[in-house]
Amino acid sequence: MNIMLNPPLGANRAASAAARLRLILLVATTLLCGALFWIAPRPPMGDLAQHAAQISLLHELVVGTSPWADIVWINAFTPYLLPYGLAFTLSFVMPVLVAIKLIMMFAYFSSVAAGVALRTTFEADERLDWLFVPGFFGFAWQYGFYTYIVAVPLGLLFLIFARRYATAPTARGALGIFTAGVVLFFAHGLVFLFACAVGAAFIPCFTRRAGAIARSALPYVLLGLLIVGYLWFVKRNALVMPGGSGPAEKALVWDWSGSYGWHRVYNFVLYTLATEMRDWYFLLGALFLLAAPWLMGAKLNRRDPSAWLPMLAILAVWFLAPAYGLGIDLLYQRFAIFLLPAYVLLFRAPEAAQRRPTQAARIGLIEVLLMLFCWVYFGVLAQREHRFAVENAPFETLLAAAEPGQRALSLIYAPESDIVHNLWTYHAYGLWYQAESKGFVDFNFAYFLPEVVRFRPEHIPLVRPGLPMVDPGVFDWHKADGHIYRYFFVRHTKPLPPDFLRNDECEVVLVKSVPDWSLYERRACH
Repeated sequence: MNIMLNPPLGANRAASAAARLRLILLVATTLLCGALFWIAPRPPMGDLAQHAAQISLLHELVVGTSPWADIVWINAFTPYLLPYGLAFTLSFVMPVLVAIKLIMMFAYFSSVAAGVALRTTFEADERLDWLFVPGFFGFAWQYGFYTYIVAVPLGLLFLIFARRYATAPTARGALGIFTAGVVLFFAHGLVFLFACAVGAAFIPCFTRRAGAIARSALPYVLLGLLIVGYLWFVKRNALVMPGGSGPAEKALVWDWSGSYGWHRVYNFVLYTLATEMRDWYFLLGALFLLAAPWLMGAKLNRRDPSAWLPMLAILAVWFLAPAYGLGIDLLYQRFAIFLLPAYVLLFRAPEAAQRRPTQAARIGLIEVLLMLFCWVYFGVLAQREHRFAVENAPFETLLAAAEPGQRALSLIYAPESDIVHNLWTYHAYGLWYQAESKGFVDFNFAYFLPEVVRFRPEHIPLVRPGLPMVDPGVFDWHKADGHIYRYFFVRHTKPLPPDFLRNDECEVVLVKSVPDWSLYERRACH
Protein backbone atom coordinates (compact mmCIF):
# COMPACT_ATOMS: atom_id res chain seq x y z
CA MET A 1 0.00 0.00 0.00
CA ASN A 2 2.85 2.38 0.88
CA ILE A 3 4.53 1.69 -2.43
CA MET A 4 1.39 2.76 -4.26
CA LEU A 5 0.75 5.87 -2.18
CA ASN A 6 4.26 7.32 -1.87
CA PRO A 7 4.64 8.51 -5.46
CA PRO A 8 1.39 10.53 -5.46
CA LEU A 9 2.23 12.00 -2.06
CA GLY A 10 5.70 12.88 -3.25
CA ALA A 11 4.31 14.42 -6.39
CA ASN A 12 1.87 16.49 -4.33
CA ARG A 13 4.65 17.74 -2.09
CA ALA A 14 6.73 18.67 -5.10
CA ALA A 15 3.79 20.51 -6.68
CA SER A 16 3.13 22.35 -3.42
CA ALA A 17 6.77 23.37 -3.10
CA ALA A 18 6.82 24.57 -6.70
CA ALA A 19 3.66 26.62 -6.10
CA ARG A 20 5.21 28.26 -3.01
CA LEU A 21 8.41 29.03 -4.88
CA ARG A 22 6.43 30.45 -7.80
CA LEU A 23 4.46 32.70 -5.46
CA ILE A 24 7.59 33.96 -3.70
CA LEU A 25 9.32 34.78 -6.99
CA LEU A 26 6.15 36.35 -8.39
CA VAL A 27 5.71 38.63 -5.37
CA ALA A 28 9.42 39.53 -5.29
CA THR A 29 9.42 40.39 -9.00
CA THR A 30 6.25 42.47 -8.69
CA LEU A 31 7.60 44.42 -5.72
CA LEU A 32 10.92 44.99 -7.47
CA CYS A 33 9.12 46.32 -10.54
CA GLY A 34 7.50 48.95 -8.35
CA ALA A 35 10.82 50.80 -8.62
CA LEU A 36 9.90 51.74 -12.20
CA PHE A 37 7.66 54.48 -10.83
CA TRP A 38 10.55 56.16 -9.02
CA ILE A 39 13.61 55.96 -11.28
CA ALA A 40 12.85 59.08 -13.32
CA PRO A 41 11.88 62.19 -11.29
CA ARG A 42 9.40 62.95 -14.07
CA PRO A 43 8.37 59.63 -15.64
CA PRO A 44 8.35 59.53 -19.46
CA MET A 45 4.58 59.08 -19.60
CA GLY A 46 2.87 61.24 -22.22
CA ASP A 47 -0.24 62.57 -20.44
CA LEU A 48 1.02 62.39 -16.88
CA ALA A 49 1.93 66.09 -16.64
CA GLN A 50 -1.62 67.02 -17.66
CA HIS A 51 -3.09 64.86 -14.91
CA ALA A 52 -0.64 66.25 -12.35
CA ALA A 53 -1.60 69.76 -13.46
CA GLN A 54 -5.29 68.96 -12.97
CA ILE A 55 -4.72 67.69 -9.43
CA SER A 56 -2.48 70.60 -8.48
CA LEU A 57 -5.03 73.09 -9.82
CA LEU A 58 -7.84 71.29 -7.96
CA HIS A 59 -5.86 71.54 -4.73
CA GLU A 60 -5.30 75.27 -5.20
CA LEU A 61 -8.94 75.90 -6.05
CA VAL A 62 -10.19 74.04 -2.99
CA VAL A 63 -7.85 75.83 -0.56
CA GLY A 64 -8.54 79.18 -2.24
CA THR A 65 -5.00 80.00 -3.39
CA SER A 66 -5.45 79.61 -7.15
CA PRO A 67 -5.08 82.73 -9.31
CA TRP A 68 -7.10 80.95 -12.00
CA ALA A 69 -10.49 80.65 -10.28
CA ASP A 70 -12.00 83.14 -12.74
CA ILE A 71 -11.32 80.97 -15.81
CA VAL A 72 -12.01 77.43 -14.51
CA TRP A 73 -14.48 75.60 -12.27
CA ILE A 74 -14.56 72.30 -10.37
CA ASN A 75 -16.50 69.51 -12.10
CA ALA A 76 -17.26 67.05 -9.29
CA PHE A 77 -19.52 64.82 -11.41
CA THR A 78 -16.71 63.26 -13.41
CA PRO A 79 -15.88 59.61 -14.13
CA TYR A 80 -12.30 60.45 -13.12
CA LEU A 81 -13.34 61.38 -9.58
CA LEU A 82 -11.72 58.46 -7.73
CA PRO A 83 -8.18 58.63 -9.21
CA TYR A 84 -8.14 62.42 -8.93
CA GLY A 85 -9.69 62.33 -5.46
CA LEU A 86 -7.05 59.93 -4.14
CA ALA A 87 -4.18 62.08 -5.43
CA PHE A 88 -5.92 65.27 -4.26
CA THR A 89 -6.21 63.86 -0.73
CA LEU A 90 -2.56 62.83 -0.66
CA SER A 91 -1.50 66.23 -2.04
CA PHE A 92 -2.10 67.70 1.44
CA VAL A 93 0.77 65.61 2.86
CA MET A 94 3.08 65.16 -0.14
CA PRO A 95 3.85 66.71 -3.54
CA VAL A 96 1.34 65.94 -6.28
CA LEU A 97 3.86 64.02 -8.38
CA VAL A 98 4.81 61.80 -5.44
CA ALA A 99 1.12 61.16 -4.75
CA ILE A 100 0.50 60.13 -8.35
CA LYS A 101 3.50 57.82 -8.40
CA LEU A 102 2.43 56.19 -5.15
CA ILE A 103 -1.12 55.61 -6.40
CA MET A 104 0.10 54.18 -9.73
CA MET A 105 2.51 51.85 -7.95
CA PHE A 106 -0.26 50.47 -5.74
CA ALA A 107 -2.50 50.21 -8.81
CA TYR A 108 0.19 48.03 -10.39
CA PHE A 109 0.51 45.83 -7.31
CA SER A 110 -3.28 45.59 -7.14
CA SER A 111 -3.60 44.67 -10.81
CA VAL A 112 -1.25 41.70 -10.36
CA ALA A 113 -3.06 40.61 -7.19
CA ALA A 114 -6.46 41.07 -8.84
CA GLY A 115 -5.28 39.10 -11.87
CA VAL A 116 -4.24 36.19 -9.65
CA ALA A 117 -7.56 36.37 -7.80
CA LEU A 118 -9.44 36.43 -11.11
CA ARG A 119 -7.49 33.40 -12.31
CA THR A 120 -8.38 31.60 -9.07
CA THR A 121 -12.07 32.45 -9.49
CA PHE A 122 -12.11 30.88 -12.95
CA GLU A 123 -9.89 27.96 -11.81
CA ALA A 124 -7.42 28.77 -14.55
CA ASP A 125 -3.83 27.52 -14.68
CA GLU A 126 -1.78 29.02 -11.83
CA ARG A 127 1.44 28.51 -13.77
CA LEU A 128 0.34 31.39 -16.01
CA ASP A 129 0.39 33.97 -13.21
CA TRP A 130 3.56 35.41 -14.75
CA LEU A 131 1.42 36.78 -17.58
CA PHE A 132 -0.16 39.24 -15.12
CA VAL A 133 3.18 40.90 -14.32
CA PRO A 134 4.48 42.80 -17.40
CA GLY A 135 1.32 43.94 -19.24
CA PHE A 136 0.62 46.89 -16.94
CA PHE A 137 3.60 48.75 -18.43
CA GLY A 138 2.45 48.70 -22.04
CA PHE A 139 0.57 51.29 -24.09
CA ALA A 140 -1.65 52.85 -21.41
CA TRP A 141 1.18 53.27 -18.91
CA GLN A 142 3.67 54.65 -21.42
CA TYR A 143 1.12 57.17 -22.67
CA GLY A 144 0.45 58.27 -19.09
CA PHE A 145 -3.25 57.42 -18.92
CA TYR A 146 -3.23 57.89 -15.15
CA THR A 147 -6.96 57.59 -14.49
CA TYR A 148 -7.28 54.58 -16.79
CA ILE A 149 -4.50 52.49 -15.26
CA VAL A 150 -5.74 53.28 -11.74
CA ALA A 151 -9.11 51.85 -12.79
CA VAL A 152 -7.64 48.63 -14.26
CA PRO A 153 -7.40 46.61 -11.01
CA LEU A 154 -10.90 47.77 -10.09
CA GLY A 155 -12.13 46.44 -13.42
CA LEU A 156 -10.53 43.06 -12.77
CA LEU A 157 -12.01 42.90 -9.28
CA PHE A 158 -15.43 43.78 -10.68
CA LEU A 159 -15.23 40.76 -12.99
CA ILE A 160 -14.65 38.56 -9.94
CA PHE A 161 -17.72 39.95 -8.17
CA ALA A 162 -19.75 39.75 -11.38
CA ARG A 163 -19.01 36.08 -11.98
CA ARG A 164 -19.74 35.13 -8.39
CA TYR A 165 -23.01 37.02 -8.61
CA ALA A 166 -23.90 35.33 -11.90
CA THR A 167 -23.39 31.87 -10.39
CA ALA A 168 -25.54 32.61 -7.32
CA PRO A 169 -27.54 35.83 -7.67
CA THR A 170 -28.91 37.26 -4.42
CA ALA A 171 -30.26 40.63 -3.34
CA ARG A 172 -27.09 41.22 -1.37
CA GLY A 173 -25.00 40.28 -4.39
CA ALA A 174 -27.01 42.64 -6.59
CA LEU A 175 -26.36 45.48 -4.16
CA GLY A 176 -22.66 44.59 -4.20
CA ILE A 177 -22.55 44.66 -7.99
CA PHE A 178 -24.29 48.02 -8.10
CA THR A 179 -21.96 49.48 -5.46
CA ALA A 180 -18.85 48.13 -7.18
CA GLY A 181 -20.14 49.44 -10.50
CA VAL A 182 -20.67 52.94 -9.11
CA VAL A 183 -17.12 52.94 -7.73
CA LEU A 184 -15.81 51.76 -11.10
CA PHE A 185 -17.81 54.43 -12.96
CA PHE A 186 -16.12 57.13 -10.91
CA ALA A 187 -12.71 55.59 -11.67
CA HIS A 188 -12.95 55.50 -15.48
CA GLY A 189 -15.90 55.31 -17.84
CA LEU A 190 -14.28 53.04 -20.42
CA VAL A 191 -13.22 50.42 -17.86
CA PHE A 192 -16.71 50.68 -16.38
CA LEU A 193 -18.38 49.97 -19.74
CA PHE A 194 -16.05 47.06 -20.52
CA ALA A 195 -16.41 45.40 -17.11
CA CYS A 196 -20.19 45.87 -16.95
CA ALA A 197 -20.67 44.45 -20.46
CA VAL A 198 -18.66 41.35 -19.57
CA GLY A 199 -20.31 41.05 -16.15
CA ALA A 200 -23.82 41.18 -17.60
CA ALA A 201 -22.84 38.60 -20.22
CA PHE A 202 -21.85 36.17 -17.43
CA ILE A 203 -25.49 35.81 -16.34
CA PRO A 204 -26.82 33.73 -19.30
CA CYS A 205 -23.89 31.36 -18.85
CA PHE A 206 -25.41 30.08 -15.60
CA THR A 207 -29.14 30.23 -16.26
CA ARG A 208 -31.33 29.87 -19.33
CA ARG A 209 -34.57 31.11 -17.76
CA ALA A 210 -35.58 34.50 -19.09
CA GLY A 211 -37.14 35.59 -15.82
CA ALA A 212 -34.04 34.73 -13.81
CA ILE A 213 -31.83 36.51 -16.32
CA ALA A 214 -34.00 39.63 -16.14
CA ARG A 215 -33.94 39.66 -12.33
CA SER A 216 -30.20 39.09 -12.21
CA ALA A 217 -29.59 41.88 -14.71
CA LEU A 218 -31.31 44.49 -12.52
CA PRO A 219 -28.10 45.97 -11.02
CA TYR A 220 -26.68 46.39 -14.53
CA VAL A 221 -29.87 48.17 -15.60
CA LEU A 222 -29.45 50.55 -12.69
CA LEU A 223 -25.82 51.11 -13.64
CA GLY A 224 -27.03 51.91 -17.14
CA LEU A 225 -29.26 54.58 -15.61
CA LEU A 226 -26.14 56.06 -14.03
CA ILE A 227 -24.77 56.60 -17.54
CA VAL A 228 -28.06 58.17 -18.61
CA GLY A 229 -27.90 60.47 -15.59
CA TYR A 230 -24.37 61.50 -16.44
CA LEU A 231 -25.28 62.26 -20.06
CA TRP A 232 -28.29 64.27 -18.85
CA PHE A 233 -26.00 66.23 -16.51
CA VAL A 234 -23.59 66.95 -19.36
CA LYS A 235 -26.34 68.15 -21.68
CA ARG A 236 -28.20 70.14 -19.03
CA ASN A 237 -25.06 72.04 -18.05
CA ALA A 238 -23.81 72.48 -21.63
CA LEU A 239 -20.55 70.71 -20.81
CA VAL A 240 -19.94 69.33 -24.29
CA MET A 241 -16.61 70.26 -25.81
CA PRO A 242 -16.73 73.05 -28.37
CA GLY A 243 -15.69 72.28 -31.91
CA GLY A 244 -12.03 72.45 -32.79
CA SER A 245 -9.51 71.35 -35.32
CA GLY A 246 -8.09 67.89 -35.50
CA PRO A 247 -9.80 64.59 -34.65
CA ALA A 248 -12.58 66.32 -32.71
CA GLU A 249 -14.23 67.21 -36.03
CA LYS A 250 -15.28 63.57 -36.42
CA ALA A 251 -17.37 61.65 -33.92
CA LEU A 252 -15.66 58.34 -34.70
CA VAL A 253 -12.35 57.48 -36.35
CA TRP A 254 -11.20 53.97 -37.26
CA ASP A 255 -7.62 53.39 -38.33
CA TRP A 256 -8.57 50.43 -40.53
CA SER A 257 -9.14 52.79 -43.47
CA GLY A 258 -5.57 54.10 -43.62
CA SER A 259 -2.88 52.72 -45.89
CA TYR A 260 -1.43 50.81 -42.92
CA GLY A 261 -4.70 50.08 -41.17
CA TRP A 262 -4.07 46.36 -41.31
CA HIS A 263 -1.18 46.89 -38.85
CA ARG A 264 -3.87 46.93 -36.19
CA VAL A 265 -3.92 43.13 -36.42
CA TYR A 266 -0.53 42.81 -34.70
CA ASN A 267 -0.13 46.26 -33.13
CA PHE A 268 -2.67 45.40 -30.44
CA VAL A 269 -0.42 42.55 -29.33
CA LEU A 270 2.58 44.92 -29.35
CA TYR A 271 0.63 47.39 -27.22
CA THR A 272 0.65 44.96 -24.31
CA LEU A 273 4.33 45.88 -23.84
CA ALA A 274 5.20 48.87 -26.05
CA THR A 275 3.80 51.70 -28.18
CA GLU A 276 5.51 51.52 -31.57
CA MET A 277 7.26 49.10 -33.90
CA ARG A 278 10.71 50.40 -33.03
CA ASP A 279 10.27 47.95 -30.16
CA TRP A 280 9.60 45.06 -32.53
CA TYR A 281 11.44 42.70 -30.19
CA PHE A 282 8.77 43.35 -27.56
CA LEU A 283 6.24 42.07 -30.09
CA LEU A 284 8.22 38.82 -30.15
CA GLY A 285 8.15 38.85 -26.35
CA ALA A 286 4.39 39.32 -26.33
CA LEU A 287 4.00 36.43 -28.76
CA PHE A 288 6.10 34.30 -26.41
CA LEU A 289 3.76 35.21 -23.54
CA LEU A 290 0.79 34.16 -25.65
CA ALA A 291 2.53 30.93 -26.67
CA ALA A 292 3.53 29.99 -23.11
CA PRO A 293 0.31 28.10 -22.21
CA TRP A 294 0.63 25.97 -25.34
CA LEU A 295 4.32 25.31 -24.71
CA MET A 296 3.38 24.13 -21.21
CA GLY A 297 0.73 21.82 -22.60
CA ALA A 298 -2.09 23.74 -20.90
CA LYS A 299 -5.62 22.74 -21.90
CA LEU A 300 -8.34 25.11 -23.05
CA ASN A 301 -11.22 25.52 -20.63
CA ARG A 302 -14.14 24.00 -22.53
CA ARG A 303 -16.20 23.43 -19.40
CA ASP A 304 -16.90 27.04 -18.43
CA PRO A 305 -18.28 29.31 -21.19
CA SER A 306 -17.95 32.35 -18.92
CA ALA A 307 -14.17 32.02 -19.03
CA TRP A 308 -14.25 32.98 -22.70
CA LEU A 309 -16.31 36.13 -22.36
CA PRO A 310 -13.53 38.55 -21.28
CA MET A 311 -11.42 37.43 -24.24
CA LEU A 312 -14.35 37.76 -26.64
CA ALA A 313 -14.88 41.29 -25.34
CA ILE A 314 -11.20 42.08 -25.91
CA LEU A 315 -11.43 40.73 -29.46
CA ALA A 316 -14.45 42.94 -30.08
CA VAL A 317 -12.50 45.99 -28.90
CA TRP A 318 -9.42 44.91 -30.85
CA PHE A 319 -11.19 44.64 -34.19
CA LEU A 320 -14.33 46.77 -33.86
CA ALA A 321 -13.70 49.68 -31.50
CA PRO A 322 -12.62 53.04 -32.97
CA ALA A 323 -9.24 54.64 -32.44
CA TYR A 324 -11.04 57.89 -31.63
CA GLY A 325 -14.58 58.28 -30.40
CA LEU A 326 -16.71 60.63 -28.33
CA GLY A 327 -13.78 62.92 -27.62
CA ILE A 328 -11.51 60.04 -26.51
CA ASP A 329 -8.33 59.50 -28.48
CA LEU A 330 -6.32 56.26 -28.60
CA LEU A 331 -9.42 54.40 -27.50
CA TYR A 332 -9.04 50.77 -28.52
CA GLN A 333 -5.26 50.80 -28.03
CA ARG A 334 -5.46 51.25 -24.28
CA PHE A 335 -7.47 48.03 -23.85
CA ALA A 336 -4.36 45.99 -24.65
CA ILE A 337 -3.70 46.11 -20.90
CA PHE A 338 -6.53 43.57 -20.48
CA LEU A 339 -5.35 41.17 -23.20
CA LEU A 340 -3.07 38.96 -21.10
CA PRO A 341 -5.42 38.72 -18.05
CA ALA A 342 -8.30 37.74 -20.35
CA TYR A 343 -6.08 35.23 -22.16
CA VAL A 344 -5.04 33.44 -18.96
CA LEU A 345 -8.68 32.61 -18.20
CA LEU A 346 -8.92 30.45 -21.33
CA PHE A 347 -6.69 27.74 -19.81
CA ARG A 348 -7.99 25.57 -17.00
CA ALA A 349 -5.86 24.33 -14.15
CA PRO A 350 -4.56 20.79 -14.76
CA GLU A 351 -5.92 18.05 -12.54
CA ALA A 352 -3.50 16.09 -10.40
CA ALA A 353 -4.01 12.95 -12.50
CA GLN A 354 -3.06 14.87 -15.62
CA ARG A 355 0.28 16.11 -14.28
CA ARG A 356 2.93 14.01 -15.96
CA PRO A 357 6.37 13.88 -14.33
CA THR A 358 7.94 13.64 -17.78
CA GLN A 359 6.58 17.12 -18.61
CA ALA A 360 7.88 18.73 -15.42
CA ALA A 361 11.25 19.70 -16.89
CA ARG A 362 9.71 21.37 -19.95
CA ILE A 363 7.09 23.20 -17.89
CA GLY A 364 9.72 24.32 -15.40
CA LEU A 365 11.86 25.66 -18.24
CA ILE A 366 8.96 27.69 -19.64
CA GLU A 367 8.21 29.13 -16.20
CA VAL A 368 11.86 30.12 -15.77
CA LEU A 369 11.84 31.75 -19.20
CA LEU A 370 8.67 33.67 -18.30
CA MET A 371 10.30 34.96 -15.15
CA LEU A 372 13.51 35.87 -17.00
CA PHE A 373 11.49 37.68 -19.65
CA CYS A 374 9.81 39.79 -16.96
CA TRP A 375 13.18 40.66 -15.47
CA VAL A 376 14.70 41.56 -18.83
CA TYR A 377 11.65 43.60 -19.82
CA PHE A 378 11.71 45.58 -16.60
CA GLY A 379 15.46 45.97 -16.90
CA VAL A 380 15.04 47.58 -20.32
CA LEU A 381 12.34 49.94 -19.05
CA ALA A 382 14.42 50.86 -15.99
CA GLN A 383 17.49 51.59 -18.11
CA ARG A 384 15.41 53.80 -20.42
CA GLU A 385 13.95 55.72 -17.50
CA HIS A 386 17.41 56.36 -16.08
CA ARG A 387 18.67 57.66 -19.43
CA PHE A 388 15.54 59.76 -19.81
CA ALA A 389 16.08 61.35 -16.39
CA VAL A 390 19.68 62.23 -17.24
CA GLU A 391 18.72 63.67 -20.62
CA ASN A 392 15.98 65.87 -19.15
CA ALA A 393 17.83 67.20 -16.12
CA PRO A 394 18.41 70.58 -17.92
CA PHE A 395 14.63 71.04 -18.11
CA GLU A 396 14.69 71.76 -14.37
CA THR A 397 16.74 74.92 -14.98
CA LEU A 398 14.10 76.01 -17.49
CA LEU A 399 11.35 75.61 -14.89
CA ALA A 400 13.40 77.48 -12.30
CA ALA A 401 13.85 80.42 -14.68
CA ALA A 402 10.08 81.03 -14.93
CA GLU A 403 8.37 83.09 -12.25
CA PRO A 404 5.57 81.10 -10.56
CA GLY A 405 1.89 81.82 -11.07
CA GLN A 406 1.98 82.93 -14.72
CA ARG A 407 0.12 81.78 -17.80
CA ALA A 408 2.19 79.89 -20.36
CA LEU A 409 1.90 78.27 -23.76
CA SER A 410 3.57 74.92 -24.39
CA LEU A 411 4.86 74.59 -27.96
CA ILE A 412 6.15 71.07 -28.54
CA TYR A 413 7.67 70.73 -32.01
CA ALA A 414 9.44 67.46 -31.12
CA PRO A 415 7.08 65.35 -28.97
CA GLU A 416 8.85 62.04 -29.54
CA SER A 417 11.56 60.44 -27.40
CA ASP A 418 14.34 58.39 -28.92
CA ILE A 419 15.08 56.94 -25.49
CA VAL A 420 11.70 55.55 -24.48
CA HIS A 421 10.45 54.99 -28.06
CA ASN A 422 7.21 56.91 -27.74
CA LEU A 423 5.98 59.39 -30.33
CA TRP A 424 4.19 61.54 -27.73
CA THR A 425 6.41 61.47 -24.65
CA TYR A 426 6.85 65.24 -24.51
CA HIS A 427 3.57 66.48 -25.91
CA ALA A 428 2.36 67.64 -22.46
CA TYR A 429 5.73 68.14 -20.76
CA GLY A 430 5.31 71.89 -20.39
CA LEU A 431 2.42 71.24 -17.98
CA TRP A 432 4.94 70.49 -15.22
CA TYR A 433 5.11 74.27 -14.83
CA GLN A 434 1.41 74.28 -13.93
CA ALA A 435 1.72 71.19 -11.74
CA GLU A 436 4.54 72.62 -9.62
CA SER A 437 4.64 76.41 -10.01
CA LYS A 438 0.97 77.48 -9.70
CA GLY A 439 0.97 78.53 -13.34
CA PHE A 440 -1.54 77.72 -16.06
CA VAL A 441 -0.39 76.15 -19.31
CA ASP A 442 -2.15 75.64 -22.65
CA PHE A 443 -3.00 73.34 -24.31
CA ASN A 444 -4.82 72.26 -21.14
CA PHE A 445 -6.92 69.20 -20.27
CA ALA A 446 -9.44 71.60 -18.73
CA TYR A 447 -10.87 71.64 -22.26
CA PHE A 448 -12.00 67.99 -22.08
CA LEU A 449 -15.33 66.69 -20.85
CA PRO A 450 -14.34 64.23 -18.07
CA GLU A 451 -11.77 66.43 -16.31
CA VAL A 452 -12.26 67.48 -12.72
CA VAL A 453 -11.29 71.08 -13.53
CA ARG A 454 -12.96 72.58 -16.61
CA PHE A 455 -12.74 75.90 -18.44
CA ARG A 456 -15.59 78.30 -17.89
CA PRO A 457 -17.34 78.58 -21.29
CA GLU A 458 -16.41 82.23 -21.73
CA HIS A 459 -12.72 81.56 -21.02
CA ILE A 460 -11.96 78.68 -23.37
CA PRO A 461 -8.71 79.68 -25.10
CA LEU A 462 -8.08 79.69 -28.83
CA VAL A 463 -5.47 76.95 -28.38
CA ARG A 464 -7.43 73.73 -28.99
CA PRO A 465 -6.60 70.08 -29.74
CA GLY A 466 -4.92 69.76 -33.10
CA LEU A 467 -2.98 73.05 -32.98
CA PRO A 468 -0.41 72.50 -35.76
CA MET A 469 3.07 72.07 -34.31
CA VAL A 470 5.15 70.96 -37.25
CA ASP A 471 7.10 74.02 -38.34
CA PRO A 472 7.89 76.78 -35.81
CA GLY A 473 8.44 79.08 -38.78
CA VAL A 474 4.67 79.26 -39.40
CA PHE A 475 3.53 79.90 -35.81
CA ASP A 476 0.58 82.31 -35.87
CA TRP A 477 0.69 84.66 -32.89
CA HIS A 478 -2.86 85.93 -33.37
CA LYS A 479 -4.49 82.51 -33.90
CA ALA A 480 -2.93 81.39 -30.61
CA ASP A 481 -3.91 84.63 -28.84
CA GLY A 482 -0.26 84.95 -27.91
CA HIS A 483 -0.56 88.16 -25.90
CA ILE A 484 -2.34 86.38 -22.99
CA TYR A 485 0.75 84.28 -22.25
CA ARG A 486 3.79 85.45 -20.33
CA TYR A 487 5.91 82.36 -20.96
CA PHE A 488 6.41 80.03 -23.92
CA PHE A 489 7.93 76.61 -23.24
CA VAL A 490 9.29 75.41 -26.58
CA ARG A 491 10.70 71.96 -27.30
CA HIS A 492 12.68 71.65 -30.51
CA THR A 493 15.43 69.43 -31.80
CA LYS A 494 16.29 71.81 -34.65
CA PRO A 495 17.31 75.49 -34.40
CA LEU A 496 14.36 77.87 -34.12
CA PRO A 497 13.93 80.60 -36.74
CA PRO A 498 15.46 83.93 -35.69
CA ASP A 499 12.04 85.63 -35.91
CA PHE A 500 10.25 82.95 -33.90
CA LEU A 501 7.38 84.49 -31.89
CA ARG A 502 7.92 87.89 -33.53
CA ASN A 503 4.62 89.78 -33.70
CA ASP A 504 3.10 93.24 -33.97
CA GLU A 505 1.71 93.34 -30.41
CA CYS A 506 4.34 92.43 -27.82
CA GLU A 507 8.07 92.14 -27.29
CA VAL A 508 9.14 88.52 -26.76
CA VAL A 509 12.65 87.64 -25.56
CA LEU A 510 14.56 84.41 -25.03
CA VAL A 511 15.02 83.86 -21.29
CA LYS A 512 16.73 80.48 -21.14
CA SER A 513 17.94 77.85 -23.55
CA VAL A 514 18.96 74.29 -22.68
CA PRO A 515 19.39 71.24 -24.93
CA ASP A 516 16.11 70.71 -26.85
CA TRP A 517 14.26 73.39 -24.86
CA SER A 518 13.86 77.17 -24.96
CA LEU A 519 11.94 79.48 -22.63
CA TYR A 520 10.61 82.75 -24.05
CA GLU A 521 8.98 85.57 -22.14
CA ARG A 522 6.51 88.21 -23.28
CA ARG A 523 7.54 91.63 -22.11
CA ALA A 524 5.92 94.95 -22.94
CA CYS A 525 2.95 95.12 -25.30
CA HIS A 526 1.73 98.09 -27.30
